[in-house]
Amino acid sequence: MENSDMSVELRLAAVIHLLSSSALRGTTLNKTEALRAHLRGIAMQDGLNPYLKSTLQEVLGGWEAVQCHPNSVPVDFYPMTAPGCHVH
Repeated sequence: MENSDMSVELRLAAVIHLLSSSALRGTTLNKTEALRAHLRGIAMQDGLNPYLKSTLQEVLGGWEAVQCHPNSVPVDFYPMTAPGCHVH
């Protein structure tokens, strides 16, 4: 399946997964690029709820400003990634 053939639902699932992974283990260049691509893809969909479209464009603007080092790697920080362990 090419990236352009993805449904809105599948793209939203990818965005949620990438955001969660970035929050738990840190962002990387590849995750950031993938997230931007999915956000762009959804925001360009015709017939999208205007509030959702506006939110996606705003979120994309924030992620467009993120600069990751090309050699960035995810970090496993046990208290943040172990089930049931959360730091607030």
